[in-house]
Amino acid sequence: MSTALNDFFTAWAVEDAAERNALIDGALGASILYADPRTDAALTSVDAIKDYVAMFSQMAPGMPVSVANVSTTLNFARATVQFGTAEQGQLGQYTADLDDDGKITRLIGFVGVGAPDA
Repeated sequence: MSTALNDFFTAWAVEDAAERNALIDGALGASILYADPRTDAALTSVDAIKDYVAMFSQMAPGMPVSVANVSTTLNFARATVQFGTAEQGQLGQYTADLDDDGKITRLIGFVGVGAPDA
């Protein structure tokens, strides 16, 4: 399995812009589409995604972000991501399309991990 998802979300907690951008560059494929509940529209360039992650890093400096679990099918992945810890923490669920090199080409995020309807 590719390390792209781990590298991408590790970048969210990195305050140094050059280090953060290097992680993002290494994780994303040649084409990219990113969306989550906080984006107004899909982000379709590496630079837009770098700016978005930098904004998070500035708003929540030092907040740990990590991939808690990944499952894959062919070139698709589902990742559970932990933002923060304890009472300040939140889980997110992401679906990813990966290229043949394991880099992210499409990443869609959702708040929480979903719960069955009662």
